[in-house]
Amino acid sequence: MSSGNTQFGSISIDWESEPVPNLGQYDSYEEARANFEWDIPETFNIATDVVTRHAEKRGQVALFQRIEDEGEETYTFWQLERESNRLANALETRGVGQGDRIAIVGARSDRVMLAHLAAWKLGAVSVPLSTLYGADALEFRLSDCDASAVFVDQDLSETLADALESIDTVECVVEMGGTTSHIEGIETADFDEMDGETSYESVETAADDPALILYTSGTTGRPKGVVQDHQSLLGWLPSFQMCFELPWHDSDPLLYATPDLAWIGGINLVLGSWHYGFPAFRYDSRTGFDPKTVFENIDRYGPTRAVLVPGMLKPMSQLDASQYDLDALQVVMSGSEPVSEQLHEYVTETLGANLNEMYGQTEAMHLVTSCSQWFDADPGSLGYPAPGHDVRIIDEDGTECETGETGIIGLKSPDPTMLVELWNDDEATERKFVADGEWMNTDDLGYCDEDGQLWFKSRADDLIITNGYRVGPAEVEDSIRELDQVREVGIIGVEDDGRGEIIKAYIEPSEGVADDDQLKEVVRSHVKTNLAKYEYPREITFIDEVPTTVTGKIKRTKLEEHEREGQA
Repeated sequence: MSSGNTQFGSISIDWESEPVPNLGQYDSYEEARANFEWDIPETFNIATDVVTRHAEKRGQVALFQRIEDEGEETYTFWQLERESNRLANALETRGVGQGDRIAIVGARSDRVMLAHLAAWKLGAVSVPLSTLYGADALEFRLSDCDASAVFVDQDLSETLADALESIDTVECVVEMGGTTSHIEGIETADFDEMDGETSYESVETAADDPALILYTSGTTGRPKGVVQDHQSLLGWLPSFQMCFELPWHDSDPLLYATPDLAWIGGINLVLGSWHYGFPAFRYDSRTGFDPKTVFENIDRYGPTRAVLVPGMLKPMSQLDASQYDLDALQVVMSGSEPVSEQLHEYVTETLGANLNEMYGQTEAMHLVTSCSQWFDADPGSLGYPAPGHDVRIIDEDGTECETGETGIIGLKSPDPTMLVELWNDDEATERKFVADGEWMNTDDLGYCDEDGQLWFKSRADDLIITNGYRVGPAEVEDSIRELDQVREVGIIGVEDDGRGEIIKAYIEPSEGVADDDQLKEVVRSHVKTNLAKYEYPREITFIDEVPTTVTGKIKRTKLEEHEREGQA
């Protein structure tokens, strides 16, 4: 394929039929916020919205992917419709139906998204899980959500088999890439060979019916399953329009969606593109992020929009961008952590694109954004709440804080992008809300400046964000405690230029165990195998006694003090 913008046919958004209004009709951000109203239909299904209604445009490309060492694949909306119908029919004949949970553990974008679409057409709930998870991490999540079926990459089949040994709810495993394994008592099917008609009438779902369960790491106990409904897609469209400047230059858009599809950020970027009827570009790699490959993809395929978080922009800025044709790139969206002034300048001056940042989380997605068409947000700020979302800085009682005062970033309830519940945990769900349910607590701290811009300060809890991944220290500690060589362990996040934060373990070895490099390697290998490859401690310090409270909780503040003293 030649260099320059890849052509997929002319795309024109029919704004008159959109459930969320065209924000470009307003002259200012203030006017848009003042006039915005939600128009959420009673019935709404994500799969019907993003694929079925576009399927009649047979030649319109929906997904264009480059697969490392394999080549390129292109799917039209019509092909996605037929293939997802086939899978939905095949699952239905195996007893999977409305309300069932379908876990998806895969790396190839086409298969992962088709599995999601099939689940939603059935009225089932999809559960995306990371390919980096080990057997223990998979076992907990599959057991917790009572999964009925699992889509899994072929090379992860053994890990899945280990995870399923103590689970009795899974009745069907669909291997994406050929069937080679046998799991006692469970039917195993081949993704490409599952028989089913290519026509299917999707189950009618209410807008607030559950669509996804997304596991997010917490600081205490096990990960929590965040339940999001079908209308959550509509809830993030105002931010999507703003951060990608869709109404201002919407001709032939192509979105380079870089985030992992195991997380809501990756899934929603693809769904946002499909909602508006234009293609998403995905690069599927098993070897991790490579800045040179990002430049090559922009040069070769000519995306008009790209998602590049600071952890990507930093290594990209070390390469010579002048070697590549970047003319097609109009807008870069970033998130996961604030963009520095230097990186902001790099995007606008070197990459030649507008930069907009977005803030949100699994529990309440895409709430705050910047939009260079309307205003110049200060570098490092989160921007302003998107129209339709009431986001303010509040105290623990729900009272709004003064300008410049640090408080909780709160979201006014109800809101279509807000979680339905935390799966099987009414008490934790209740704790997410303050002031008799009027505000959702994001557990993030920030402040509002005199111009109304929101600024992020820190997490209200101990969550570690490393290279964009959110890691709860409690889960890592629980895993390391399984080792006989470890008496106690405390996990904290340590600032890192490349990753934002890295995971550091303070370990108290068991009696008679040497505190040496061999033990460090045992610890790292154990976490990589049993949790996720991004959750292992990159730094380990041995300590005589890990500080704990009288009830046995880790005193992370003491460990953080120890860390600061060690750097002094």
